[in-house]
Amino acid sequence: MVFALRAAAIRPSLGRMVRRVLATTLIALAAAGCSSGGDDQAAPTSAPPTSAGASIVDVAYRNGQVDPANLVVPGKVGQPLQVNVTSDRADDIVVDAYPDANADVAPAEPEDLDVTPTRTGTFTIRLAGANVTLVTVEVS
Repeated sequence: MVFALRAAAIRPSLGRMVRRVLATTLIALAAAGCSSGGDDQAAPTSAPPTSAGASIVDVAYRNGQVDPANLVVPGKVGQPLQVNVTSDRADDIVVDAYPDANADVAPAEPEDLDVTPTRTGTFTIRLAGANVTLVTVEVS
């Protein structure tokens, strides 16, 4: 009889513990699912932040065309922006308003251009020789 009482007393607490563990697990899985970054396929007008807080943008110039065309990227003051430029011709990359960030690109040498905006406003990154805008950055 003592055994029967102990078993009966253990079952409800064991059931509550199992329910708590299941509830905690489900909440953790739901939270992980909500923050998993389901928008991996970002529109070309936005740059996904990296783990270091920088935004990365890939842009190419081929056969006289910029790809993606008319790229506008939002930025924030103090947030680094990395622009990866490939080109089928050698050219100078000019960053309007940030001349220290200017660089060169060549067909065999893509350029990873790093800019950290220090003020709000709009600036462009362009190829000087081709006279084309690669990226427009709108800083808030």
